[in-house]
Amino acid sequence: MYHIELRQSMHNTCHFNLTEQELFDKVVGAWAQGQWIEAGERKWNPHQARLTVLEGPRLPVEQLSMGRGWRNARRQGEDVTERVVAQAKRASQPGVASQAAVAAAAGDPTEQLLPLLGSDPAALLAAWRLSAERRPELAPSASLALAETALHSLDVSPD
Repeated sequence: MYHIELRQSMHNTCHFNLTEQELFDKVVGAWAQGQWIEAGERKWNPHQARLTVLEGPRLPVEQLSMGRGWRNARRQGEDVTERVVAQAKRASQPGVASQAAVAAAAGDPTEQLLPLLGSDPAALLAAWRLSAERRPELAPSASLALAETALHSLDVSPD
C-alpha cells in the first residue's frame, strides 16, 4: 500500500492506503510530468509543493484517527518518493507506453525486452541478471543501472 503527503507552506494533506494503480493514476503520473493535481480540496503545483510517498502496510482506520495517520505511516513505511516519481517519468517518455503495449501482447518477456536493451542486448541482459543475483536488495531499475555501468566500464572501443 502507498500513503502520500502533499505539503506547501502551512497547507498539507495526506491520503492513505492507495494501490499502486491509484497512486500512479491520481497523483504520481501527473506530478512527474509537472502537472497540477487536485487532492484534499486543493490544487497542488509540483514546482511549489512537496510530495512524499511512503510504501508500507495497509493502515486500519483506528491508526488513522485523531491525526495519527501520517505518523503511523512514517513509522511503518519506507519513503519511496524518488523511486516512484522516476518510474512515472520513465513511463511518460515518448515511445515507452507503446513499447510496453507491444511487450504485453507478445509471448516471452525476455524476448520482449531484448530490443529495448540497446546495441548488445544479450550482454546487458546477462549483466543485469548477474547484478540482480549478486545484489538482490536492489530494485530492478537499480540492478539495470549497475549492469549498464559495468558494461560501459568494460567498453574499450574507440569513440
